[in-house]
Amino acid sequence: MNGLGAIRSVGKTRLSLGPLGLGVAPLGNLYSRVSDEDAAATLAAAERSGIHWFDVAPLYGLGLAEQRLGRFLTQSNDARRIVSTKVGRVLEPSSETQTHDHFIEPLNFTPRFDYSRAGIERAYDESLRRLGVDRVQMLLLHDVDRLSHASGHRALVKQLLDEALPALHRLKTQGRVDAIGLGVCEWDIGYEILASAEIDCILLAGRYTLLDHTAFTSGFLDACARRQVSVLAAGVLNSGFLAGGSTYDYHAAGEPLVRRRDELVRICARHGVALPAVAFQFTAAHPAMTSVLVGARSAQEIDSILEWQRAKIPPELWDDLRLESIPRDSPTPN
Repeated sequence: MNGLGAIRSVGKTRLSLGPLGLGVAPLGNLYSRVSDEDAAATLAAAERSGIHWFDVAPLYGLGLAEQRLGRFLTQSNDARRIVSTKVGRVLEPSSETQTHDHFIEPLNFTPRFDYSRAGIERAYDESLRRLGVDRVQMLLLHDVDRLSHASGHRALVKQLLDEALPALHRLKTQGRVDAIGLGVCEWDIGYEILASAEIDCILLAGRYTLLDHTAFTSGFLDACARRQVSVLAAGVLNSGFLAGGSTYDYHAAGEPLVRRRDELVRICARHGVALPAVAFQFTAAHPAMTSVLVGARSAQEIDSILEWQRAKIPPELWDDLRLESIPRDSPTPN
């Protein structure tokens, strides 16, 4: 099983990740405003704590998260630093003040999907300028699942295979990135791509958690392990819901979900363990998982994340969860 202290390669590449990465989306003002000072303090606290992987995307704050990460990178001397960003959207300049369903006070850009070769290259070049670097280590196709493309999915997959993925492979062959893959919220598109293309990793958000086991029960995680495709787990708290928030996968949580969470809280309380620690370690335990990506918006939240990582969880708690909540054959920490 994947120990929480393990360092593992990304797919078949020479790129290696530690057990934790920092998701920079909250620093793009996800759901609430974060000051420049708090954003910088969060990134610095992560680096001091030994977190070397930072994941971002143009969508996050419509360029704001990349800008903030870029300012931090100019001051960082960490030779182990790994940055991943995403392509598939271009940001068109806008003269009007922008609003967004998830990001507060974003920059004045309008996002537009573009999975063409030219769109991929443009998005990457513009991300590099915002980040202030000449390359990133991982580049992911963003939001290529049905959740973001409710219609035209067949045509989209054809474009990914004919145009977008070959563009990523060219960048990798040219040495402009080390690893390529997908950044998605659904596992089924991963199955489609695995069947037809070579990728190194899949950043999968919210589909292997204490409340959603579908990436496991579908066999998707096992398929990735067989193909030596790394799974990078994001959304392990389902948009903060498992840490007590009111949002589940970017939407307001309904009463049935609240009841399920309350039951998980009761099980954890019987053993004196916080639910977020159990959620984090449950996802990390699957052998397909190379690293776990967690979001934070303050240095204090970085401290909490590290406490979840280090928390000792008695085997009896996992036994109780197998009886009441998770699949009985779920991998759990030793």
